[in-house]
Amino acid sequence: MHEFLSKLWSMEFGAALLGALAGGAFTILGSWLQARSSDKATALAQARANAQRAFDTLTQLRVQLEAQTFVGRGTHETRAAWNRERKTLIATANSAIMLLPDAYKETRGQALMLLRVIKEWYGDPEWREYEVETNLLLSEALKFLGLFVRGSKVPEKRDMAPAIAEAIEHYRREWMTAELAALARQADYGGLDDEDQERAHELQQALGILPPQGAAPDATTGPARMPETE
Repeated sequence: MHEFLSKLWSMEFGAALLGALAGGAFTILGSWLQARSSDKATALAQARANAQRAFDTLTQLRVQLEAQTFVGRGTHETRAAWNRERKTLIATANSAIMLLPDAYKETRGQALMLLRVIKEWYGDPEWREYEVETNLLLSEALKFLGLFVRGSKVPEKRDMAPAIAEAIEHYRREWMTAELAALARQADYGGLDDEDQERAHELQQALGILPPQGAAPDATTGPARMPETE
């Protein structure tokens, strides 16, 4: 009888012990999964905070870019002041972007690459063309960072060289069209001298508006022929 109770006690104790161990294992596993999930959420929140910091810094740089009022190629002092500001803000944005973990390397790598190709400005090309290129690169970097902060899908990379070339060409046509329109108004009021007529002819050629063969542009036929707005 004693031997039977001893075996029974051992069986019940063993079952209870296994149950306790199993329950404890599930509890430990659950706690580990919860901790891991919490760590991932914390890491993601920190990554988005860093991306937001870079986004805000680049937005500030874009505002400063668009607020500049350089004429032509500016002066040594104005160019140096811009380059210092550009360097400081890009370095600040870079430091935040580089903190993005490898899990988000597509966003990190593309944003860093775009900032690397934003040039300093030494007066060539003239400011407005430099502004067009820099603004386009900033816009692309802001797109990658903004979508990451919102939790959206990483956008496809695109070759920026043709996009920049197209944007600059569009800008050039805009200012040439505006200059030709000003010459047309001048022609209506008092005519054009030889230098202005030559300039009108150059603009017509650049814009693809060719005068009749053998005819020189004058106060009425030259700058008055405006291209269609795009």
